[in-house]
Amino acid sequence: MVGVGKNQSELAQLAMTRLAQDGLAPTPHNYALAFHYVAGDLPALTLAVNQAGGLTQKSADELYEKYIVTEDAVFFKHATGIIDAELKKIMGLISETNRGADQFGQDLSKFSGNLAGVDSMGALREAVAKIVVETRTITEQNLKLQDELQNTTRQLTEVRTDFDRVHKEAQVDPLTKVGNRKFFDSEIQIKMAQAKEEGTVLSLLIADIDHFKSFNDMHGHLIGDQVLRLVARTLVESLKGRDTIARYGGEEFVILLPQTKLQDAERVANALRASLATKQIRKRGSHEILGVVTVSLGAAEYRPGEDSDSLIARADAGLYKAKQTGRNKVVCEQ
Repeated sequence: MVGVGKNQSELAQLAMTRLAQDGLAPTPHNYALAFHYVAGDLPALTLAVNQAGGLTQKSADELYEKYIVTEDAVFFKHATGIIDAELKKIMGLISETNRGADQFGQDLSKFSGNLAGVDSMGALREAVAKIVVETRTITEQNLKLQDELQNTTRQLTEVRTDFDRVHKEAQVDPLTKVGNRKFFDSEIQIKMAQAKEEGTVLSLLIADIDHFKSFNDMHGHLIGDQVLRLVARTLVESLKGRDTIARYGGEEFVILLPQTKLQDAERVANALRASLATKQIRKRGSHEILGVVTVSLGAAEYRPGEDSDSLIARADAGLYKAKQTGRNKVVCEQ
């Protein structure tokens, strides 16, 4: 493998060399791809790159999506190194330009003093020629610095944009456009810590679409996806901005309600259930009505000091009871 026996710094240099060979910009995604290739830690990726020969941006994007996890710790660590390297390069250019400017000032002062002793046209022409040369040199240095600054600004802007996009994609469910399980796992810790620190209440709802599997099997996955998007959209439209909504998995959604007591959470849950029950699922094209969506919900209130698993388990127990006792209802923790 390419990276056997190489340390992290050597691998980083090899990755940058590979990107330069293929004419690819050192964006986070491209760098991650090149780093894994030279490290040789993803054999399938190495084989695919070798078979492809030279990489284009399109093929690099395809390989990244296929073989590399969205949030790669090594990739982020070394992408940060790219930014550091660019900043060091610019600082070096600025320092070089400043030294050139200091020398330029000294030379002009010397020329100014020498002009008083000029006694021929030849000597005058020589002095002026030296000034022209020095002026051209400092101008070229400043133009070089300006170009490098512009190029680096563009590159760092691309890196920042890519970071923001990757971070967002890593926390959003691609089908429903609400938070995903990873997002929820992070948010529940944050909201629980805030409730404990501020002495406020926090409630959790777990919602499950009734008979979703049967509906999905009967009408197909495209209709099933339509149902999931409808439920997610209704939740987003019905809740407040401070509330957290995420797809927990399959046909389950979780909702965190800060500053909301259990009794109020139950009212919110029943309002969501009633709102969804008015939504009709229609078949696209024929507009045939396939049915309405109902959900069962479990609710629990955070107990200061408990962990997230305990809170989730109590809400899940309420959901289970709602399912067992007829569905399309809300059951709170006992």
